[in-house]
Amino acid sequence: MADSCRVSVVVATYNRADVLRENLQSVLNQDFDAYEAVYVDDGSTDDTPLALEEFRAIHPERLRVLRVENGGQGLARNAGVNEARGELLLFTDDDVTVPPDWISRMLTAYEAHGCDALCGGFEPLSMDTRVERYLHYRMQIGFGKKPRLIAVAPMMNFLVPRALFDETGGFIAEPIEDWVLCRELRSRGRTIFYDPSVAVTHRYQTRWDDAVRRVRSPAILGMNDRLDHGRSGLAYMAYTTAKFLGSPIWSLKHYPPDLYPLSLRMEWLFWRTRMAAYLASYSEKRMQV
Repeated sequence: MADSCRVSVVVATYNRADVLRENLQSVLNQDFDAYEAVYVDDGSTDDTPLALEEFRAIHPERLRVLRVENGGQGLARNAGVNEARGELLLFTDDDVTVPPDWISRMLTAYEAHGCDALCGGFEPLSMDTRVERYLHYRMQIGFGKKPRLIAVAPMMNFLVPRALFDETGGFIAEPIEDWVLCRELRSRGRTIFYDPSVAVTHRYQTRWDDAVRRVRSPAILGMNDRLDHGRSGLAYMAYTTAKFLGSPIWSLKHYPPDLYPLSLRMEWLFWRTRMAAYLASYSEKRMQV
């Protein structure tokens, strides 16, 4: 490893020993030299510590390992950032594998686009199940296939200068931590650019209850976060309703025919969940008057 450490790859992991070794192998096999990998074990109860120690023994100068009490990805990532030495932070997830030129290509794209933060692309590891296919197409709706400025980015492939990250105060403890980080960056006039040409491989969930959770969670958290910051819940609900009413049309464009009925059911679930969150907050306010 070079004496200077320009990039710190930060990964939070929790009970993913079954897939973590593939992730470690890819992250630690880069054609770029001036980087470190900081892994934070978020209180795992499986063989995650063993997997991390195996790779630390092989890469003692490259891999740094921390263990914290279980508190969620946001707080675990913060712990990793606190120990990071690089001027640039590169986040990914423990269920992701990255190509050997990942770091060098992300840096090239970052410099070429002149943005403040860069979100790379993501490809599915498998499309064998309907759940994996649905989740991947749903992600594609939000990001598309062309480079562009975006408002929100997942942390599976995200590059940001350490100084700008520190400006935001870091991640919050809630599951919406990536959303809030991006909002804080944008509130400070920072740009987030999406370049799908630099892609990592993501392992999507295969169980229906995981898919339902991934639809319901942002519906609730998005509404609650908006209300917590004094913004109009009614306007947000109106936007959500308009999008839901248009889903029979726009879903035809974004989903293959065999997933079309499922996509409509999921949009109904999203709308219903967000409405319930809005009504719950409205009722709570009425009780406080």
